[in-house]
Amino acid sequence: MEKKESDVTRTLMIGLAIGLILGGVIGFLYSNTTEREQSSSSALEADQVKVTAEAYINQNLLNPGIRASIENITERSGLYELDIMLTGGAENQFVTAHISKDGKLFFPDLIDLTAPVSTQPSTSAAPATSPASDKETDMRGINDDDPWAGNKDAKVIIVEFSDFQCPFCRQTYPTVKQIIKTYGDQILFVYRDFPIHSLHPQAGKAAEAAQCAYEQDSFWEYHDTLFEKQNDWASGGVPRFKKYAEDLGLDTDAFNECLDTGRYTSEVGIDLKDGMFFGVSGTPTFFINGRKLSGSQPFSAFKTIIDEELAKTG
Repeated sequence: MEKKESDVTRTLMIGLAIGLILGGVIGFLYSNTTEREQSSSSALEADQVKVTAEAYINQNLLNPGIRASIENITERSGLYELDIMLTGGAENQFVTAHISKDGKLFFPDLIDLTAPVSTQPSTSAAPATSPASDKETDMRGINDDDPWAGNKDAKVIIVEFSDFQCPFCRQTYPTVKQIIKTYGDQILFVYRDFPIHSLHPQAGKAAEAAQCAYEQDSFWEYHDTLFEKQNDWASGGVPRFKKYAEDLGLDTDAFNECLDTGRYTSEVGIDLKDGMFFGVSGTPTFFINGRKLSGSQPFSAFKTIIDEELAKTG
């Protein structure tokens, strides 16, 4: 199983403790400047902020042996939100932090003033369980409008978080096909993206390409192509993605526009965030009616859980 790293007890949050004032979540200044106001002219591009923040975190805030990589950066309430993967500990771990758009103020955590304190999310993902966990995850928030197979009304829901460039996901791909073929309308199988950008630089764009194919009702054909030709596009990237669309007979003008404009960049980012929230720490990770199954598992491991869940439905 491909994991995202962590230090469970002494991680980024310890290094950021100096930034917490009076228990409030207040950003600390990490550049030499004392300016605390932003203007539109001082705002930096996300890629610039990512490089600066990642370098500063690694050089100043982490314990020896722990490394941070920013997997995803999005805008939220006038700030950049950073999804940070920590590596080098006993397990991999994700934390979320924020930074001002001028790259000067770093916020280790935020408090949403519109939500009750009891509903505030934690900055660190739940620890991974492998290979299977009896602890059930509430499926109500995990079933997005992503590609699916089977029966929308099925009582057994399987959600996969996967990375198209992950070798373990490629290894599990035939098993996924077997599950869908074997159980048919007895299950709803949902595919969600979890690209590990620091390990697989093409995974994010591959996920977007598959979503563009989904627009033309060809997700699963494109899904299969990406896994079957993983070594081909790992170095070829976007030109290969466009060639596969042509080979599958898709409307290439529509597909290329979709891919070039980044229409599904945010959608892929939402999947990644949801996976973090539900405790995904590597790929592939499956939830079968909320029961977590991690890593490249044989068909028999899935069959045991699926059959148990089907038996519960009567």
